[in-house]
Amino acid sequence: MTDREICRSYHSARHKAQQIQILAELNDIDSLEIIKALVRGGERLPDSTVNKLFKRLDKLEMEIREREREYKTIAAALKGEK
Repeated sequence: MTDREICRSYHSARHKAQQIQILAELNDIDSLEIIKALVRGGERLPDSTVNKLFKRLDKLEMEIREREREYKTIAAALKGEK
């Protein structure tokens, strides 16, 4: 489907959050690709979808911080630092 077709299908859907997943499955692509198409098309995303994405970003940020600490600890050990 083109971005325009995706937006049209999404716009006419009653349950928009579910429609994102349906469109992803129909097109055999990740739901983030559908979200990108919707944003490019000027569609407003459901608050529940936006909140899920922000929660995922927060979780990823915490994981990155943990990995950075581990990296620094290992690098310091290899250098013989305290």
